[in-house]
Amino acid sequence: MKIRCEHNSIRLRLRKSELSQLRTEQWLETTVFFPNGQVFAWELVISDQVPEMNAHFSEGRISVRVPATQAQTWMDTDAVGIEQFVPLANNGSLHLLIEKDFPCKDRPDEDATDFFSELAEEAPVKC
Repeated sequence: MKIRCEHNSIRLRLRKSELSQLRTEQWLETTVFFPNGQVFAWELVISDQVPEMNAHFSEGRISVRVPATQAQTWMDTDAVGIEQFVPLANNGSLHLLIEKDFPCKDRPDEDATDFFSELAEEAPVKC
C-alpha cells in the first residue's frame, strides 16, 4: 500500500492483492523500518464503529478507518476511490483519499498484473 502525504492530505493506493487482503482481514498495514530502530507505519482499517472515514496519528503510525458499508461498496464496484474531508480544530480540513492503484504507463517493463489496469485511463499519463 502506497502512501502520499502533502499539506493536510493523505492518499493511500492499493494494488489488487492488497485489496483482496483488506477484504478478507478488514485491515492492511505497511511499515518502514529506520536504522535507529524507529518504525513508521500506516494502516487502513474497515470498521463498523466509525460513521465516516477518519484518520488518527500516534506513536509513528497513521491509522485511516473507513465505515464497512462505504468500504464494501468501493471494493465491489469499479469506483476508483473514496474520499473524505475531515474537519480540523483550526477550521481547516484533512483530505483523505483511498484509491485503487494503476500501472505507470511510462514504465512498459513493469509487471502490471497486480494493478487495476482495467480501470486506468486510455490516454498515457506520466507517473
